[in-house]
Amino acid sequence: MENRKAPAADQTTKKLSPYKLLSAHRTELMGFATLWVMYNHAMLLGLVAEKEPFRFLQLAAHISVDIFFLLSGFGIYHSLEKNSIRDYFIKRLLKLLPVWGSFLLLHIIVDRLVFGLNFSPKEIIGFLTFQGFRAQLGNQGNWYVYTIFAYYLIAPIPYSFLKESKHKLTTCAVMTAICWIASYSYFGNRDLLITFIRIPAFLIGMYVASVKFAGEKKSPSVDRISAGLLRPFQGMPFVISTAICLVFGVLHFVILKRCSFDVLWDYGLWWHALIPMALPLSLLFCKGFAFIGTHASVILYPFTIIGKASLEIFLMHLYIFKYWGEITGILTAKSVPFRIEIFFLSILLGLLWHLCINLVTSLLKRPATAKS
Repeated sequence: MENRKAPAADQTTKKLSPYKLLSAHRTELMGFATLWVMYNHAMLLGLVAEKEPFRFLQLAAHISVDIFFLLSGFGIYHSLEKNSIRDYFIKRLLKLLPVWGSFLLLHIIVDRLVFGLNFSPKEIIGFLTFQGFRAQLGNQGNWYVYTIFAYYLIAPIPYSFLKESKHKLTTCAVMTAICWIASYSYFGNRDLLITFIRIPAFLIGMYVASVKFAGEKKSPSVDRISAGLLRPFQGMPFVISTAICLVFGVLHFVILKRCSFDVLWDYGLWWHALIPMALPLSLLFCKGFAFIGTHASVILYPFTIIGKASLEIFLMHLYIFKYWGEITGILTAKSVPFRIEIFFLSILLGLLWHLCINLVTSLLKRPATAKS
C-alpha cells in the first residue's frame, strides 16, 4: 500500500481517526522506527553511554520492530483487498527479492574479499528461499526478513477470517491468543520464539485495516454492523482502552527490564509488554506527525525519506553495525566519533541502494511497457 498524503493543514489532528492517522503517516512512522532500531544496534557497540534515559530507550527500541509488524499487517490487508492471491504473492516477491538478492550478493562479495568466507550452495538456497534462518543455516542475515516473509505467506488466512467476520475484534482477539499460545512451544529457542511471538502485532495491524473496509460496505445491514465495528475506534472508549494498554505496557516493561537478560530472551518476556504498546504508541507518534505536518512539515521530510527506503537502510546498517561491529569486532576498536560517522554513512548507503534498485527495476519495466 502506498503511503497517502498527509491531511490538509487546516484539518486538526483531533478529527483524524486511528485508521486515517496510520494511513496518512505510515511512511514517517516507518522512518522513525528504523532510526530507533538503528539506535538500539549502535548502543550495543557502546556508541552512547549506558545511562538513563539512554539505556531505557535502547531497551524500549524492541517495540520499533513490533511497530513494523503492525504497519506490515495494515498494508498487507490493503494489498489482499485489492489483488488476487496470485497477484498479491507476485507483488510481495517482486518487492522483496531485489533487495534481498542484492543483499546476498553484497554478503558473498565482501565476505569473500575481506574475510575469506564462502557461502555454501545450501546456504545460498536457504537465503533466497527465506528458509535458511529457520533451518538454522549459517550466513543467513537477519531474522526480521525471514519472519516478515513467513507472515506474508500466512496473511491470506487471517485476512479471510477478518474479511468474512461480523465480529472482527473478537476474531482478531481469538487469532492473536491462539498464535501467542502456540509460539510458546519454542521456549528456549530464541531464534524461533522471536519469530512467532510477534504475530499478534501483525494481526492487530490487519484488524485496523479490516475495520476501514467494513465501514465502506453499502448494504443497510452491513452498515449497522460496520457502525458497531467502528465504535472501538471512536470516542472516549477507544481513548481509554489505548491509554490502559499504554500504561500497562510501560509499567510491565519497567518491571521486566529488571529481569536477567537471558531470561527475557529465552521466554519472550519482552513482548508481553511491548505488543500491547505497539498500537497506542504508533497512534501517539502519528498524532505528533500530524501536528508537526500542520506547522512545520519540513521536519517530517527526513522520516519520510528514510521510511521509503527503510528496508535497505535497515539491512545496510545491520550489515555494518551488527556484522562488522558486533560479530567481527572491527568497529568496537574505533573511536566513538568514527562510529557516529559510520552510523550516518549506513543511512546514506541505504538510500543510495534504494535508489539503485528503483532505477534498475524501472529500466527493466520500460521495455515491457513499450511493447504493450
